[in-house]
Formats: sequence, C-alpha cells, structure tokens
Amino acid sequence: MICALRMSSKVKFAAAHAFSKMQCSASVASRAYKAGKQLLLGSLQDELKAEMLSSLSKLTFKSTTLIAQQVDLLLSFVSHGSASLLKARALKCLSFLIGSSACSVSVNRKVLSMLIRIIDDDDIPVDFQCEALRILCKIFHGTCPDMPHMDLPDLFNVVLTVKNAAQTSDKAKRGLALCLLVDILCRIKRTRKGHGSLSSEMWHAICSEFHGSPEATVLASCGDGLSNIVCQVTSLIIYHISSLIKQTTVESDGEVIHTGNLTSVGSLSEVKECKSFLSLILHLAEEYPSAGLIALDRIRYLIQTLDSTYDKFNMENSSTSGEVFKAKWGAGKPCVFGPLESDSMQISFASKLVLCMLRFANACLNLVNESGAVNREVCETLKHLAEYMQKSRFYDCNSFEIFCLSMHAYLACCCCRMTSVNQQDSDHSKVGANLGFFHNVFWVGMEWRTLEFTKNMLQKRNYWAAYRVGKYSCCEGLWFAAAFTFRKLTGGVQSDSSRCWLKSLLLLAGGESEIKLLLFPKAGVELISGLQTEGNCERSFTCVEEEMSRHVGEKADLHDFEGKLARVYSRICSAEETLAASGASVGVYYFHRWFISLRAKFLEILMDMLGLLSSHKFTEANPAFAQNKNPLMLSFALRLNKLAKDYDLLATSFLDIDFWSYRSISRLALSCSILAFCSAFALHFSNTDSALYKNVLSCGLGNSEKFLKAVIIKDMVERLWDMDSKITMQLQQFMTSFWEDMDLFQSRTRVKSSGHIERASLEVFEIAISGVLQNQKDSRGVKDEEDLQPLFVRGLQLLSDMTRNLMEIPFQVPKYFFSVRPCIGAELFVFNADSRSKHDLSVSPGFQLSLNLCIQLKNAMIEPHVQVAKMHCVLAVRPSNRLSIGGKERQMQCGFHPRKTDEMVELNEMLLLYIKAETSKADMMNSEVGNGVDLATAYACFEPNEKGQGFSSCLLNVSAFPEGSYQIKWHSCCIDNSGSHWSLLPLNAGAIFTIRKP
Repeated sequence: MICALRMSSKVKFAAAHAFSKMQCSASVASRAYKAGKQLLLGSLQDELKAEMLSSLSKLTFKSTTLIAQQVDLLLSFVSHGSASLLKARALKCLSFLIGSSACSVSVNRKVLSMLIRIIDDDDIPVDFQCEALRILCKIFHGTCPDMPHMDLPDLFNVVLTVKNAAQTSDKAKRGLALCLLVDILCRIKRTRKGHGSLSSEMWHAICSEFHGSPEATVLASCGDGLSNIVCQVTSLIIYHISSLIKQTTVESDGEVIHTGNLTSVGSLSEVKECKSFLSLILHLAEEYPSAGLIALDRIRYLIQTLDSTYDKFNMENSSTSGEVFKAKWGAGKPCVFGPLESDSMQISFASKLVLCMLRFANACLNLVNESGAVNREVCETLKHLAEYMQKSRFYDCNSFEIFCLSMHAYLACCCCRMTSVNQQDSDHSKVGANLGFFHNVFWVGMEWRTLEFTKNMLQKRNYWAAYRVGKYSCCEGLWFAAAFTFRKLTGGVQSDSSRCWLKSLLLLAGGESEIKLLLFPKAGVELISGLQTEGNCERSFTCVEEEMSRHVGEKADLHDFEGKLARVYSRICSAEETLAASGASVGVYYFHRWFISLRAKFLEILMDMLGLLSSHKFTEANPAFAQNKNPLMLSFALRLNKLAKDYDLLATSFLDIDFWSYRSISRLALSCSILAFCSAFALHFSNTDSALYKNVLSCGLGNSEKFLKAVIIKDMVERLWDMDSKITMQLQQFMTSFWEDMDLFQSRTRVKSSGHIERASLEVFEIAISGVLQNQKDSRGVKDEEDLQPLFVRGLQLLSDMTRNLMEIPFQVPKYFFSVRPCIGAELFVFNADSRSKHDLSVSPGFQLSLNLCIQLKNAMIEPHVQVAKMHCVLAVRPSNRLSIGGKERQMQCGFHPRKTDEMVELNEMLLLYIKAETSKADMMNSEVGNGVDLATAYACFEPNEKGQGFSSCLLNVSAFPEGSYQIKWHSCCIDNSGSHWSLLPLNAGAIFTIRKP
C-alpha cells in the first residue's frame, strides 16, 4: 500500500502511521521491521520516510533486540547528507528511544561522538544542536545510569563541548548546555560519594579519575579541575541571569527603556527563566557548596544594579511633566521600574526579580549552613548583603524574605564563631562547660531579632508578614517570638476557623515558651520584658560574642520541673482540643492534632521521669534502690520506645510531606529512642561480679525483660546506622550480650548529620550513649556494693543530664504543620461475599467470615505527583472487643483519634511484617501473620485504578469467637511509583459484623 503508485498520499501516510500499531509477537515484529526498513531505504518521498522513521522507532519496543539496529539506522540519517526534515525526525526518534529504559545498552561511543559533533559544528542549524543537547540531558539525567562504553576521554570531550556550547549567543542552546553541565557535574560528585547505586564500577572509576585528571585541569584553566569547572559554570549561569536583566532594561541615549510591561507574557517568561537558572545553581550547590558561595556574592551585585538603575530612572523622570511622561512611556503602561507596590498590589518587574533572588539566597544559605562551608569571608559577604537589603527600597514588598536572609546571616556568623572557638580548644568537655551546646548560644539572639521584625510589621499593619514570621518562629523553635506574634494576631481575625487556628498556635507557643523560661530563667525574663516594651530592640551582628557570654552557663534546678511541666502539659493538650473542636472537615487537622498529642505524651513521660529523679538523692542509689526502681525505669524506656514508633508512623502517614518536615520528625523519634536507652540502662549493669547485685538482677530480670532491653538497643542502632560507625559497632556488641539472634535492619526514619540542629543533637546523643557504654565497661569486675554505688550515682546523673540536654534542644514544628488541608488517606468498604446477604455482615458461630473489600484513596488529587502503585490492608478483630448493647452506633461514629494510636501502630507493624514476608516469598499468604488465640487477622492486596479504587477479598477466621457484635479494626499502606512505603490514615471507621445463629 505504501509503495502503490495510485494510492493517495493521505492513505500512504495512514499506512505508515499504522505500521507501528500492529499487535504482534516479537518474531513478527522483527520481520515487519526488516520489511519497513527496506521500504525506508527505497525511493520514498522524504515526508513518507520521516513518518516511517517514527513508526519503526515505535515498532522496536515490540522486540528490544531491534533497538540497537534502529539507533544505527537513525545515526545514518543524521550523519549522511540527508534532507533537513529527515535529520530533524531522526534526532526526534533518537531522543524518543533514549528516553526509554530499554535503550541504555544502545548508548555507545558512536552515539556520543555523533551528538558531540552536532553540538560542536557551527554549520548545523541551532535547532538540531538543541535536540542533541536534549538527548545528552536524557543520557546524563539518570535515564541511562550505566554507561559502560564511556571512558575518560569521552567524558572530557562531552564536558568540553557542552562548556563551549554554554557560552554561545543563542539563548536556547546556552540554556540547555548549562542544564546539561550541571547534571554532569552533579552526577560525577554523587558517583564519587557512592550515591549512584546503579552506576557501574567503571563509571565510578572514571568519575574519580576525572576529578584530578590533567584534562580536567586544562579544561578548568587552573587549579583543582573539578572545583574550577564548577566555579566557571556558576559564573556562566550568573552571567546568563545578568544578561536576562539587561535585555529587560537597556540604556539608550542615557534613558532607561523597558522592553516589556509588567503584565506582558515577555516579563512573566523572563521571571520564570530567572527562577529556572537560579534553581540550577541551587541544584549544583547541593553537591558543591562553593557554587552557592559564588552565587551569593554575585546576587548582591545584581540587586545593587537593579537598585541603582531604579535611582537613575527616578532622577531622569522626576522633572518630566505628566503629559510628557505619558507621551514618552505610554499612558497607563506600567514599566519595569514603576511603583514597587501600586494601589492594586501589583509589584514591579524589578521587585519580582529581587524576590526570586532573595528566595534563592535563603535556600542557598540553608544549604551552605548545613554543609559547614561558612568561613569569616563568607560571613562578611552575608552580613553586608543582609544589612544592604534591610535599607533597600525593596524592603517593604520583600520584607519576610529579607528577614529570613538576615536570620540566616546571623546564624552563619554564630556557626563561624563557634567553629573557631572549638578549634582553639580541642577539649570538648571544657568547651561544653564554657560555651554550652551550640543551640543554647544562638537562640536568644534569634528571638530578639524575630521580635524586632514582628513589631515592625505590626506597626506597618503588615499582618500577613507577621503571621509568616510566627510560622518561621515555630519551625525554628523561637517560642517567645511565636507566642507574641500569635497573641497580637488573634484579636484581629474575623472568621471562627482562623481564630481557632491562631488560638491553638498560641497555646502551643505559650507552653513551649514556658519550658524555655524554666530552662533559661534569666534569658526568659529579659525576653518577656522585651515583649512588653513598645519600641524596637535592634541588635546588630556584632552582638554575637556578647550574647554568647551573657546567657551561657545558666542552669536551672530540674527538681522543681515536675509541677511546672504539668501546667505546660495542660496547655499543649488544650491546643489539640481546640483543633478537635474546630468543626473542620474530615482529615484537615489530623497531622496537627497527632503531632501535638505526641508532644503531650513526651511531656507526660518527662514529668514521671523527673518525679522519680527528684524524689531521691543520687547518693542514696544502691542495689536495693535499683531493685525498687528498675521496673519503673524500664517502663519509662518502653513508653519512650513506643513514642519513637509513633513518630515513625506520623512521618510515613502523609504522602505529600516535605523532606525537611520528615527529617524533623525523624530527629524527634531518635531523641525518644536514645532517652529510652539511657532510661533502660541507667541502673542496669550486667557485667558486674557483685553477688548482691546479681541477686537483684535475677529477681527483676527474666528473659522477657532482657529481650525488651535488647529491642530498645536494636531500635536505636537502626536509627544511628551509618552515622557513627564506632558507636554503632559498640552498641551491636553490647546488644548481643542480651539477645544473640536479633535481626538488624535499617530504620526508615533515620537522621542525617547535616544541619546545625542535627549536628548539635547528635553531639548530645553521642555524649549520652558514650556515658552509658562507659558505665557498662567500668562495671566489669566490680564485686562489692561500695564500688558499685558510684556507678549508680553516675548512671542517674547521666540520665538527668541527658533529660536536660534533650529539653534544651529547640523543639521545632515541622514545616508541614502549616499545610492546612485534608490529608491523603483511605476509606475501606466491607461487603459480605455471600451474594444472598451482601449488605448483612453476619456469620454463623464456628464459621469464617468471607469478605469483599473496596478501598478508596481519598484527597490524592490534591497532590498530582503522588502516584500509588499498590495498596495493602490488614483487618483485625479480638474476641475481647465484643460490643456492648447500644455500643454499635457509638463505635460506628468513631474516626481517627490522635491520642489513641496504639492500635494503629500495632496494625502498621503487622502489615509491614506481612509485606516483608510476602516480598521474601515466605509462606504467609494465607493470613497467618498476627493470627493467634485472641486475634484474628486477614490481609489483602489492591491495585488501584485511575480513580484510586482497589478491589480484593479475604477470609477472616472468627470461627472461635462467641456470639455477639464486633468492630473490625483496619489499617492500610501503599507503595508509590518510586517504591517507597507509606502508611495511609483510616478515614472511616471499621465495619461491624455479627456472629449469630441462623
């Protein structure tokens, strides 16, 4: 049909198009491919050949062995003297093939050489060069992670060619080349750090060799090859942004001309382009902090350029009459240097650019602070930038971003100062005694600066900026400023929902600020007096050392904390109750109420522990004391361990949670786990030879208690995995003395050692763990009670110090806490599998209950990037859960209760064990996991459709249950498209079934 002379061109095109749509086997596809290739190489029209190239490329997916042949065919059309139409189509098809995972084996040296030649040849049209760059982006962006055919000269040629392309005058080509350069450099760094798990050993060796190779040094012109290439790429991107600004505002005969107006498509696209290039630098700074430092230095110059151009514009037009101005610029046409904030709240183009740069600077500063790359020179740059922006004309319309910049700069100065102090004095204990932990040094200064800004915003009636500062304060643990902000804002809101939300925040902030006041009474009283003054309390960057010396070393007595914490506990509970009574729709405040409830649980445990620690003098500790208090200490440890698992479930129950919030919750889980460890072993010494103490142990410690303590150690070791190998190895050896057959696996919620709070927290944790292990080591060989008593005293003191240090670590609310919207969850609908009584959930005594299940994912459309591949569900019921008369209606009304998550944690653990067993092909498919005398369970798997619905069936073995009505408890989880496991909150109550005689 394609070759028929009398057929119309439309029919031929339709036939060529249908060529790839054949439903056939691999062998038939191979024969069809050969026939199509012969047609293509014949005397067809160019337009028809182009269509055949597309059809053959699609046909190769019927048999992956054809892909390599098709790649060679496409390269032949690109390399030879083919028509432009065919070259363009061949490149498009090559991009299509390389975009598929099946094509990785076909990315060989021939493909790379061809692409490099296209990019480097000035005679080839720019459109073709851009397409070649897009193909290289796919190759290096992870689509084809293993490149066995690439060696060091190949990598050098790619980087050299792309670097030259990044300096071209063509806007599109330059942008693609910069994106590709960033991808290549980040890929090299990740591979060298061992993060490219899919990369081959050869590729890893090439990346390592490239870092210090002569070629890279030549490419970079001087110095460390890779570092200097990074600097050059960063400078190129900044130059591109600078050119973008110059294109928008150009000078002609001494006059500033705006090439587009405020609302034009051109201006909006320029802002978008500026954002995209700044995000490139941010991506580069994640692997190379030096890129962020270079960009920060240049950002100040760009903002000053905009500022000075604004001044020039005003000077030139200040003497121009209104009529002349309208004739010159156009009536009603806003310009780039128009009012920074007009009556209609439209912001000038210049302010939009400045806003982009400030947001970038804050994100970049966050990365730089976490990497520890800040030095004195950087601090000076940041200080000047922050002080300049505070006096800039852009302050009012970008006030919150400038505030964040100022806080980041202050924090960087504190980090730099603390680092220099620690380097001067290598004795850690002495540094701790003189300066305290890092977070105890900087928080007072941050509180003062936040209060100053909030007062300024309230005076200007900029309430939205004030609210954002209150949110920032909660996320940073600045509770005095947060309480002040929300108290001022509460009286000005109109809606009941907003008032309820602010009241809850005020109760939370008030409770947390009271804890700070208990820990640091002197600093707290000073801050409270600052709250009551009307004027601003300005603080310069030079106050850092003064504040460090004023508030460090202030210690309050823990013995008075128990009663005072009860008042704080009451406030925290009231914050949760306020949200519960808000009348919000289902799922809106679930995260917030759950998070606050877990904080209340922690404070409740803390009150009980402090009550025990303050009830006896440490010097009274002896074996008899240990015999009385060991069970109580173990109960604290188990409650804390349970709380850590609650935090784990919280972190994994919200699919749209951000990385920083996830990390913040993980740190809270680790804090609970380590405090549990200290509680369990403060008075327990298994290595001692004291006959009296061994008698105490034998009275109170059986195998079950030894196992529980081993579980506590195991939980902590899993969370600390890869963070401190020395301590982890010591803990593993210590754990085997309790329980040898303990299976270790890495916990999902692990804390990274980046970030000043994480590093400070880990410092506290390491001191506590080392102290416990040292106590255990010192107990070896101790034979009499007199030598054992100092170990008891040291253990209690260690627990007391750990409790205090843990309270001093700033309690930070996750950023996700301020995302107020219905959470992603699931609803389960249960039907009787018996078609005769589909809606009657009942079964005769002695029989199993056969169920049809329908699970519905709820609120997932809010986050379109969330894609669920598979869902799992567990159903459980106990004989002891039989409902009383009239309890059926009450139970059906029950939903999610953040204070009653014990069952949900238990069901989630059972579900994880089942999925793990299913993955390892264990024989657990018949609902045997968790089944016992007092618990009946059933498991189901779902493959949701595009509407988030899944269908399955199961058999619930309730044959041993007595007659009566029972409510099914259920919990579900899902696996997303990246393979990550997430728990799903149950958004409806479990179904109720009845066991009765027919």
